[in-house]
Amino acid sequence: MQRIILIAVSLLAINAAVYAQDDRRGQVPDSLVYTLDRAVVVADAKPSATLQSTPLMVKTKMDFDKLGLQELYEVIKNFNGVQIRDYGGIGGVKTVSVRSMGSQHTAVNYDGITITNVQSGQVDIGRFNLDNVSQVTLTIGLPDDIFQAARNFASVGALTIKSAEPVFIDKPVNISASMRYASFKTFNPSLSYEQRLGKNFSFSANADWMKSDGTYPFRLTNGGLVTEELRKNSDVNTIRAEFNLFGHFANGSKLTAKVNYLNSERGLPGSVVFYNPKANERLWDDVLFVQLGYETPLSEKLSLLAQLKYNNTYTKYMDIWESYVGGVEIDTYLQKEYYSSVALQYKPTDNLKFAIAEDFFLNRMDSNLPNFAFPTRRTSLTSLSGQYKSARLTATANLLATYINENVEFGEVAGTRFRLSPSVSLSYRVLENHNLRLRVAYQDIFRTPTFNDLYYAKMGNTKLKPEIARQLNVGVTFNEALAPGVIDFFSVSLDGYINKVKDKIVAIPTTFISKMLNFGVVDIWGLDASLNTVFTLSENMSLEWSANYSYQNAVDVTDPEAKNYRHQIPYTPRHSGNTSLTWLNDWVNVSYMLTAVGERYALPQNIESNRINPYMEHSLSLSHTFNTRSVKLRLQGELLNLTNSQYDVIQFYPMPGRSFRLTLKITY
Repeated sequence: MQRIILIAVSLLAINAAVYAQDDRRGQVPDSLVYTLDRAVVVADAKPSATLQSTPLMVKTKMDFDKLGLQELYEVIKNFNGVQIRDYGGIGGVKTVSVRSMGSQHTAVNYDGITITNVQSGQVDIGRFNLDNVSQVTLTIGLPDDIFQAARNFASVGALTIKSAEPVFIDKPVNISASMRYASFKTFNPSLSYEQRLGKNFSFSANADWMKSDGTYPFRLTNGGLVTEELRKNSDVNTIRAEFNLFGHFANGSKLTAKVNYLNSERGLPGSVVFYNPKANERLWDDVLFVQLGYETPLSEKLSLLAQLKYNNTYTKYMDIWESYVGGVEIDTYLQKEYYSSVALQYKPTDNLKFAIAEDFFLNRMDSNLPNFAFPTRRTSLTSLSGQYKSARLTATANLLATYINENVEFGEVAGTRFRLSPSVSLSYRVLENHNLRLRVAYQDIFRTPTFNDLYYAKMGNTKLKPEIARQLNVGVTFNEALAPGVIDFFSVSLDGYINKVKDKIVAIPTTFISKMLNFGVVDIWGLDASLNTVFTLSENMSLEWSANYSYQNAVDVTDPEAKNYRHQIPYTPRHSGNTSLTWLNDWVNVSYMLTAVGERYALPQNIESNRINPYMEHSLSLSHTFNTRSVKLRLQGELLNLTNSQYDVIQFYPMPGRSFRLTLKITY
């Protein structure tokens, strides 16, 4: 692909140079006049993390291939200031939290529209693979791109997934098929089809099936006794399918349409309990969403963005246990969402632009639980943004207005809620001839109580206030080619931050059952450091090295008399980091990754019985791509957890030890 790009650019440059010698075409010798049917220049639209006013981390399809990344959570593990809660198993639930703020404060955005779960507020990122993804970004705070839906300004952090758009070079059809085989009897075939539809449209369809036995060994320690055990009830059977339509028009308008479907059945292995190997819980998910986006310039200075989405999520949970009536419990949940968004951007000058966005969405939830509330939520989000941008200064401000109204069929309903949330960010280039920048950002944001928080039987509390989060970030970034031809790329960023969470929603035990209350206050301060560089060893050989380090001091300051006062909050390591080293060459690309996580505590009190051991995980990836005239064949092999480290991310949920993964992909 890079060679095609270079050839196309070179031909255009030669043609331009010839015409520059004489602007009268008739005087150019016929032997030097070439007619190009079409020149397609393709490049990843990868934003620079060091040019942003707020912390931004980016991985593209090229990075996925080089590092051997196959799942979304594997990408996120390479980001800074992020904790992934992984409940173990091949199909285990995985959620992401940014800077200790909780997974409910992290939005997951798919092609411009947020994926939601009003039941728990948490999105399982384990449902995504990367076969049809071109780019993944994580933004902390106010984004620099102000022309987007209001919902994208409503979270502490935004994880954005961008679908790969078809590229046609010399034929109107692209077909690719892959097969993955991995440890624990894991099979994952996939198929992708792309078709050009006339001059303005293209279509893509992809599907994959993953089936795994999920039975992996682990060591169980009980005092001085160590036994070898097998993780049970960890099987998974998942089908994913997606259809996309892309339209590009002469006036710069863009149309996107997506239909996404997921059907999954998996076992929930549960926590490891001594002398009790039973694991009988199972979970079924059936998710369908349809979304439509249209962006068009209305004039030279005014642009419109409109989006629609419908989401239908069905969940079934089953647990087999003697204490249940009939020996089994089956709970079902149905979530529906209707979403619309309209945004306008006005750009009076090259340096100044304004945007306004209005989102309205309706959420409803049904269940077979007795005395269920059957809640319906109507939400209006209005976002007003402004930005000034020059070669040296970027200044962005946003004000988000949130209005929420609910009703229920049974029980007490939560009151109407309204709140204004301001955010501001600045980035300044200190030296005119060097890309050294200072940045500062402040955000006041909140998360609405979930349906579980408000209405879950006996635990819900309709009087709950929103959980308010305030964050301040101050950082410095540098990006430059230090020694062209040797160090062709070098970037470094250092960010310090202070976060404060007020009215934190926590479960407080009472005489009979826990109750959800606004009781918590958490103070968080930390440091994120990142380094990326590329060393050119020869014309066809290079080394790419990246490293990230995070320090997080996240302590509970709710009650000075409590035993856990100023203790680190659960599952938050003070020290964590990752590094990767990739050797690119004409033979076999080699990539090594290391993830390190310090000690954590499973419960609020930081005592030895609650301590979770630190761990280090090493992985190795080998890959090579064979190119012929019409077919591209890619072979990739990976060794995960090379040292067979035995560790838990969540206490009593052991993670897999050493494993392998093999991938064969053919592209026509």
